[in-house]
Amino acid sequence: MHPARAGKQNGDASQDEQLTRLRALLMGPELDEVRARLDDPSIRAEETSQVIAEAIALRAKRGGELRNALQPAIEEALRISVQRDPHVLADLLFPVIGPAIRKAVASSLSGMMDALNKTMEQSLSARSFGWRLESWRTGKPFGEIVLLRSLLYRVEQVFLIHKKTGLLLGHAAAERATVRDADLISAMLTAIRDFAQDSFAPAEGKEPDRMQFGDFQIWVQHGPQALLACVVQGVPPGEFAGLLGSRLEEVHERMGAALTDFHGDTEPFSAVRPELESCLTGRMAEDRRRVSWMIWAGAGAAALLAAVLAFLYVRDARRWSAYLERLNAEPGIVVARAESSFGRHRVSGLRDPLAADPARLLEGTGLAEERVSARWEAYESADARFQKVRRFEAQKSSVERQAVFFKTASAEVTPDALWAASNEIRLLLAAAQDAGRTVTVEVEGSTDAFGPDAVNAKLGQERAANVAAGLEAQGIPAGRLSAKGGPTPVKDESQGQAQSDWQRRRVGFRVVAAP
Repeated sequence: MHPARAGKQNGDASQDEQLTRLRALLMGPELDEVRARLDDPSIRAEETSQVIAEAIALRAKRGGELRNALQPAIEEALRISVQRDPHVLADLLFPVIGPAIRKAVASSLSGMMDALNKTMEQSLSARSFGWRLESWRTGKPFGEIVLLRSLLYRVEQVFLIHKKTGLLLGHAAAERATVRDADLISAMLTAIRDFAQDSFAPAEGKEPDRMQFGDFQIWVQHGPQALLACVVQGVPPGEFAGLLGSRLEEVHERMGAALTDFHGDTEPFSAVRPELESCLTGRMAEDRRRVSWMIWAGAGAAALLAAVLAFLYVRDARRWSAYLERLNAEPGIVVARAESSFGRHRVSGLRDPLAADPARLLEGTGLAEERVSARWEAYESADARFQKVRRFEAQKSSVERQAVFFKTASAEVTPDALWAASNEIRLLLAAAQDAGRTVTVEVEGSTDAFGPDAVNAKLGQERAANVAAGLEAQGIPAGRLSAKGGPTPVKDESQGQAQSDWQRRRVGFRVVAAP
């Protein structure tokens, strides 16, 4: 062989040997370990269990594929479990399903309570009054108070019995109750239950829940692993069964493990004694006979309050009636509508402007003005008194529109100039007499603005005196006339003459009625 070729072959062999040795050093032991882990199912299961929870949580966040994949398997497992032993699922749901059922039953009983409440509302006995006061004080419906107070009972003893072995787990008794051997009674109750089940073959899931022994009843509440038995004297209300069910659920919830693993040691069940003692309820007949002084005090206070309110109502009604009588008796006032409610009064109608003020009529009646509201529409009454007053007022306005005019610087008046004024004054005096009024006619003379003030004042007085004398000559009584000069006209050159001079040279009339 050629020396060069032989050297090359030796070099390649040395290189392969080195690679093999390097591979063995780097991967030999680890590769064997990997193969061993892959071939051993227990090792793979252990490693998978360490990451499966995190893997499921991560996968659940990405969509519903995981839920859809697991749902058929879970449903099938539940179905097989229920078919194999339905009591397993029933025992698990017992602490939850009981409150839900009681809530539904309580809702249906609510309607019955309302109906009973409406029926008992008609009762007026002293005992019913006490129940109503208790309902108001406690906030409970009246029908519920009736049930609680009508049904008299007392729970004498409570037994907690292990369902499978029939052994007594716990016992509680009321004060003054006659207590026999609790274990013996527990064994008796278990024997009676087994006898009833064997003899009468109750339906699946149905067990005796109530037994009668003379004056006593035994109420039994069944649970998956234990039962409560109560010795009751009298007739307890229907909600007593709900109380027992609730307490038995609490026992199963707290002592579930102890009930499952029970082998005769009852010491752990001393922890549920408060639940057993809470079942020792009752209401005896002496409670119904015992009437609290507070009830009588409340009844007296209510009667006194009712009497005071009745007195105030009658007094207010009489005052309101008296006020309406005043309004109806007053001429020029017509009451169309009158209402009264809760001390508030309203009245409306028609009122002549000449009629008396209704607010003045309210004085002296005892009614508060702020508690009476009135609404009056104006109208003219046909009453003769008001008609006479209106004629007087109309004639008074007619006289005050009369005027006697004079020439410049003259106070002379003619009889013809006074004829219209004297006729109106004569009619005024007649209307005043019919209306029962006493009047005086003031005759007031005035002048224009020309001439000295002193001359004008004297001229105005002369004009008034001449008109008054002329009216007396035409039959107007002198005692009904009063002559005087009017105010001196003010000269105002900037505005000129606001009135014609002849309108200022006049005598006017003003009627003054005595109060």
